[in-house]
Formats: sequence, structure tokens, C-alpha cells
Amino acid sequence: MRLVKGDRPSLDRLRELGRAQDEELAAQDLAGARERFLESAAGGAAHPGAGRLGPSRPRWIAPAAFVALAGACAVLLLVLLPSSRSLSFAVGSAEGQVGTWIAADADAPLPIRFSDGTSLALDANARARVVAADARGARVLLEAGRLTATVTHTATSAWNFNVGPFDVLVTGTRFELSWSPVDEELKLVLREGSVAVSGPLVGGRRAVAAGETLEVFCKEQRFELTRGEPRAEGPPPPSSTPVAPAAPIAPAASGPAPAATGDTVAKTADAPTRRPSWRDLVDANRYDEAMTAAEAEGFDRLVARASAADLLMLADAARFSGKPERAAAALTAARSRFAGSSEAAKAAFHLGRMAFDQRRSYAEAERWFGVYLGEQPGGSFAQEALGRIIECRARMGSASGAREAARRYLERYPAGPHAAHAKSLLEEE
Repeated sequence: MRLVKGDRPSLDRLRELGRAQDEELAAQDLAGARERFLESAAGGAAHPGAGRLGPSRPRWIAPAAFVALAGACAVLLLVLLPSSRSLSFAVGSAEGQVGTWIAADADAPLPIRFSDGTSLALDANARARVVAADARGARVLLEAGRLTATVTHTATSAWNFNVGPFDVLVTGTRFELSWSPVDEELKLVLREGSVAVSGPLVGGRRAVAAGETLEVFCKEQRFELTRGEPRAEGPPPPSSTPVAPAAPIAPAASGPAPAATGDTVAKTADAPTRRPSWRDLVDANRYDEAMTAAEAEGFDRLVARASAADLLMLADAARFSGKPERAAAALTAARSRFAGSSEAAKAAFHLGRMAFDQRRSYAEAERWFGVYLGEQPGGSFAQEALGRIIECRARMGSASGAREAARRYLERYPAGPHAAHAKSLLEEE
């Protein structure tokens, strides 16, 4: 078989080549056996046709040819056929594991390097998770904070970044991505390449090009897509650099002001700085410290008296610090104390996501996602909730239920992040 330049042989063609070679080798062995029989019958003399056929080949050539053929086939399989091996990755100096939470420390960014050359860097206090990885790319969930990404581009590369209710589809590019679950704000700064963003407000597959910045403000129901350098970040939150409260201003007195004494200077210098509250620490993405502060204040007491917004903040702090029981307590309190509010609906969505991601309890997750959709059918998490219902039903083995949810999803979000999965389910009918 002759390989034409640019031809990519299939496995069937390689198997056909192997069978043809096996038949040829078997034929050679049969011919050799016949020749040796004739030689022995003639007392070791060559048979009359030997001169026309030429000298017989030594038998060791056939195994050597077979070894060479096997090596060539192995090379063709490894080089010409596409690889199906999933990407591997490292988190800092440790081997990364799909599905494991990755949290950067408060004082330094954390690098994540993939075997295809793609690199991510989590900013301080950011949290992410590699949800899935295959030969073409990976799906990365940015739970909170900011990451910088340089994605290696190939003809088949496909990377997805899930950020809150948004999906960012990437082929090859360089960008910065951040999400604040407390403020419900997304920011994407694209340095090179292009991406497509889908989610609330921006719609399905909104293209973002190099040099553009996309900002989405879910609570304000608006987004901005601008060109040029992104706006400078605002001042750091109060917890980043605690400032001592100003000294009280003494009433004006007649006559010259008294000179400062050593005791006065010492008291001013030793004035206590304000300890950041658990809210300040959540705003700064310092979730472990936020939970420590909340526990010191009395977590159960906070849950009993906190506002609806504060309960969601407490739940974020608990979820991101690895305390799912505390998160569930805050979310359940939001459901019971503020029934009918938008915060109560968001609590249902987060309860569903916890059941799905952490416990793999798909029946419970589907129920909570359904509750959210019933209370907030046009809410900022509606697209993600309906997409998760498709996944829940598929994983529970309910093919008809998954297809029904897939039809609903495609009617509302034909270009959403779960559209490809929904279409594949309907094609199986």
C-alpha cells in the first residue's frame, strides 16, 4: 500500500495492510517448505526450476520484515492518527486532579499549567476547578476571583470557562477573567484572539475581540463592551489596608495649643486599627478568614438575624472555605425567612448546585433548579438552571426527561452553553 503525502490512514486500512503482509509471509513460508522438501527428495540437490527461480532466501528475513512492518505501523498510529489522550495539568508543583477545588493563597497567585502548553494563573484568593479535560481542551469553573489565561491554539482545541451564569468559549487566546459572586459582576479583558460569551443580558454567543473589555452587572441589569485599555480598578476594599479611625477633634481652646507630650504621642501611635468584619473579608475574597470572623461573632446568631443579602454572602464564605453544612444552613435560612424574594430564589439555585457538584445528588439538584425556575423564570441563573436539569436527568438515566428539558432549553437558548449537549440528546431519538 502506498501512502500519498497528506493521506491519513484509518485503522481499517492499517489492519488491511497487516492482513496482507501476514498472508504474504505465510505464502513465503509455504514456498520455502516446498523447496526444502524437493531438495531433500533429490538428495540435497537443487530442483530443476531452481535456476529460474533464483537462490532461496534465508528464513530469518521474514521475521525481520515483520518486525519492521510492525514498527512502521506503530509509528503511523502514533503520528498520523489523532490522539485521544486527555490533557494533564499541574497546580503549582503538584499534579492536578479533575474535579478538585483549587484555591490561591491570600499573598500570591497560583499557576496552573496544562500538558498542551495552556497556562492559567489564579490571582490571590481566587477559586477554580477543572471540571473536565480531554484531548482538545478543558472545562474550567471560576467560582470567584480573577484568573489570567493563555490558551494554546490547535485546529481542534476547545476550551470552556464557566463563570457564575456565564459561559466563555475559547479556541486560542490570551485574556483576564474575573467574577464576583457577591456583586454578581463579570469582567473579561481580551488581549489576543477572540472568544464567545453567553449568559444573561449578553445573550447567546456574543463575540468579544482582541482589545475589547466586556463587563456585566447582573444586579443593575446592564453590560458594557468597550475597546481600548480597561478602566482602572477602584480603590481596594477596606479590608485590604485597614485604616485607623481618625482621632476625635478637640474643641478649640483660647490661647496657644499645649505641646504634645510623650504620653499623647504614644496613645496616638497605639490607637487600635479597626478589625475587618466578615463582610469586608468576603468582599476581598478572603473566605477562610471571613468564616473565622463569622464564627467568632456567632454564626448561628448571624443566620438568625442577618438580612437576605448577608445570608447569601455568608453562604458564599462557607462554600468557598469548604464548609458546605454552614453554607446549607445560611441558604436554608434565606429560603425560610425571606420566602418569595429574589434572594430566596438564588438560595434555591445554590442549594441545587451544591447537591450537583459536591454530593452528586442529581434528584435533589433537579428539584432545587426547578424551584429556582418556578420563582425566577427570567432570572440571571435561569439558563444555567435549565441546562443543569438536562444534565441531572441524563445522569439519572431519564432519557425522555432529558430530551424534554433539552427541547425547552433550545427554544429559549438556542446558542447557550448547553445547546450542543441538548442537540446531541435530541439526535438520539
